[in-house]
Amino acid sequence: MENYEIHFDICAFILYITSLIVYFSKKDTRKLQNKIFSLVLLNGLIASIADITSSVLMATGNPKFYFAVDVANYVYLIVHNALPPTFSFYVMVLIGVSKKFTRTIYTLFFAPFAVSLIGLFLNPITHAVFYYDAHHVYTHSWFFFYLYGICVVYFFAVIFAVIKFNYSISIKKAFFLIVFIVVDFASVVFQFFFPKILLELFAQAVTCLSILMTIENGEEVLNPITGLYNRRAFILENISLLETKQTYSIIIVKLLNQRYYLSTLGYRFAQELNSQVAQYFVEITNQNYVYDLDNGIFAIVLDGDAQKKCHEISDRIYEKFSQDWLFRDMSISFETQICVILVPQDIHTLENLLMLADTTDVKIENRVTIVQEEQLKYMQRRAAIENAIEKALRNNSFQVYYQPIWDCKANKIHSAEALVRLIDDEMGFISPEEFIPIAEKNGTITSIGQFVFEDACHLFTKEHLDDIGIDFIEVNLSTVQCMHKNLPQILKNTLEHYSLSSRTINLEITESAAIHHQDTFQQTMQELRNLNFTFSLDDYGTGYSNASYIFNMDFSIIKIDKSILWEADKKAFAKIILQNTVRMIKEMNLKIVVEGVETEQQKNLVASLGCDYCQGYYFSKPLPKAEFTEYCRNFNSRLKFS
Repeated sequence: MENYEIHFDICAFILYITSLIVYFSKKDTRKLQNKIFSLVLLNGLIASIADITSSVLMATGNPKFYFAVDVANYVYLIVHNALPPTFSFYVMVLIGVSKKFTRTIYTLFFAPFAVSLIGLFLNPITHAVFYYDAHHVYTHSWFFFYLYGICVVYFFAVIFAVIKFNYSISIKKAFFLIVFIVVDFASVVFQFFFPKILLELFAQAVTCLSILMTIENGEEVLNPITGLYNRRAFILENISLLETKQTYSIIIVKLLNQRYYLSTLGYRFAQELNSQVAQYFVEITNQNYVYDLDNGIFAIVLDGDAQKKCHEISDRIYEKFSQDWLFRDMSISFETQICVILVPQDIHTLENLLMLADTTDVKIENRVTIVQEEQLKYMQRRAAIENAIEKALRNNSFQVYYQPIWDCKANKIHSAEALVRLIDDEMGFISPEEFIPIAEKNGTITSIGQFVFEDACHLFTKEHLDDIGIDFIEVNLSTVQCMHKNLPQILKNTLEHYSLSSRTINLEITESAAIHHQDTFQQTMQELRNLNFTFSLDDYGTGYSNASYIFNMDFSIIKIDKSILWEADKKAFAKIILQNTVRMIKEMNLKIVVEGVETEQQKNLVASLGCDYCQGYYFSKPLPKAEFTEYCRNFNSRLKFS
């Protein structure tokens, strides 16, 4: 008669029951890793029941229970022996390695377990695993040590995988996995040397409960409204896929007017509508990798080379959203953008993927737009530029160049325009015509504008520009900056920091901005005017505006756009337009700068019309600070001025 210490097995049974109740009450049980983990829990529960049953019956010593003992023992050995490969495969799925498994790897992975099953099924004949001696004492045979051996093999396979692919999961998860596995392995070693104390299942049950409460705690990766996986889950999944170099597809669906319905229907109804849309995505994909990225953006991740399936799903979404949604007796029309991304063909990094997901700057011509290859490239380019802008602001690496402005009457360089430049480590030079509009749309233009303003103040103070004949620096003021209620105070504080007068900085505003935001500009300009700032109207002639309407805004300098000069240089009627424009501005007692002067003929034309200043490549291209200072010093040193 064998007496085993089964109290740990009883505790294991209770823990497995508890874990299963907690598991099936969870919302997040849809992914493959969740399903495999449920098998691990069921495995432990069955093993604990079988182990308790065989131990109790064996302890009675009653021969009529021998068959039942054998059955329970075989169930225990088969089920419990399945735990190492099952748990190991769970870890492989968790860290994303299983997606790289081929048929050969699967065969090799489960081969040790298959051999153990063969040995167990043949045991009634071979007695290679266990047998009963003459006194009916349960005795392990040589093959039993193989069962412990494959446990060690799977243990080291898991440890190796977690360490090698640790970048595909969080440090927290990797730490927990290793700790749990080591503790579990220690219990196996303990029971090997002390077989009468049934500690192994208890340790495994504690491990499973710990994993359930940490790694398998999916509440943090679920959207509480739609029940879909959230942005955090999307990021974690793509980290795993990208780091393990998987081939897969992503469909990103953006409901561009979702915020409109949020404000129109109210929060509760809008969220109900959002949940309805989310459920539709789950239904048509018939799988669990659907994500709610917030703000009306959804993502569907399709593993493997599933381009055909990907396009089939995107076509179904296109057809669905081309029609009105029926919601609470209302017809809902979504402006929808569908973006199909193939990995790694289209993107290589998580950063680029997230920027693509959040970028909506594609022209919407129809109710539903499928982003084409060229548009995808544009979005990628725009996203990359946004990233370059953020990086430059973070690293303080924007550069400011200065283009001299020539005084026609005094024949000297009297001022300069500060022009920001973005030179990225990866993308190289990015034209201001490309990154400035993007910065205006995403709001970073405010920080860029302040950077330029401060750089101009620093240069003026450091190089004593007034001593070499420079009266002021022109700094562009964006529309977004003027909407900032604290702008006047910010600029005032900057000037005070450098001990400068507001007269050393002239603020430039584009004509189109002044037209479309008159009320805002009037208020902001008045506050800045009270601080003695002066203003230039930039790009005059491109906005087709009423001149008197513009001039009422009290500009001191009007900058005529280069396109007018270039046309006047070639066509007689354009020259008449330029002449009359100059005459009108001069009659209003405003100063005139003509932009785009590139030849001596253009310079002479501008001077003959009585313009005050010229700016253009004829004098100089925009220059870095040191070159600009040297240029002005050399140019103006030929003159005598007070």
